[in-house]
Amino acid sequence: MLRIENIHFSYGKDEVLKSVTLSLNASMNCLLGPNGSGKSTLLKIITGILPPRCGTIRTEKVDILNLSPRERSKMISYVPQEFSINFPYKVSDVVLMGRNPYINLLEGPKTDDEKIVLHYLRLLNIENLKDKPFTHLSGGQKRMVLIARGLAQEGKIMLFDEPTMSLDFKNQLLVLTVIEKISKKFNKCVLLSLHDPNLALLFCDELFLLKGGKIIREGIPNKTITEESMMELYNLKTLLVSTSNERSFVVPKKDFLNTLFLGEKDDFRKNRKKDTSAPERRS
Repeated sequence: MLRIENIHFSYGKDEVLKSVTLSLNASMNCLLGPNGSGKSTLLKIITGILPPRCGTIRTEKVDILNLSPRERSKMISYVPQEFSINFPYKVSDVVLMGRNPYINLLEGPKTDDEKIVLHYLRLLNIENLKDKPFTHLSGGQKRMVLIARGLAQEGKIMLFDEPTMSLDFKNQLLVLTVIEKISKKFNKCVLLSLHDPNLALLFCDELFLLKGGKIIREGIPNKTITEESMMELYNLKTLLVSTSNERSFVVPKKDFLNTLFLGEKDDFRKNRKKDTSAPERRS
């Protein structure tokens, strides 16, 4: 459905993406990787916010990079990691912004647009916020509103940059459940970035491990997330635990976590002893 091929991107001399190639189907696809690996940059390139240094992004018949912003926004819904609004727009108005590609500027939004907004507010269980100023919401509430706005855009391809950021445990599961249901019900191609491998195991169909601007592994989550790949991706020793219903979960080894800091602590104690020793007397 979407082919991303040989994408390179640099911020100045800093090469962030290095020959990234992905093939995405109409399913839940996930980018998993540490901070600074290039996940957000890749999503911005797909949306057209950033131009790649080289490479192509195509559907079966369309070169995404050659589309106008309006055409691209009808095809691709994007929920960014951060979004700043200083004016106290109502929540319903913020979600209505997702309908901009379909709205005639001379006529304004129609009744159908407003019904779509209300539908997604209800779907995310935040209809009670619809008349509240966006600037008065908590960080987690703002995140839910932005996701509702992305859903209201109704692109065939949907991109979510860390959609669980700032959400409590229940709302993380709620948001990913809604995104998964929309992907399945409407046959949409979803690409989202996550930090938690357990959420990827629970919700995603296809997984791409991104580190240092390169895809280091890809495949179905149960085959891609292993103790070896978690070490390669995060430099972290973990255990893969299977449950009675044949699901697997990643558990970090606590003893290994302690070793990440013990050496540094010992060096600190040694240096402190040197600094607090009595000064040498001079004649």
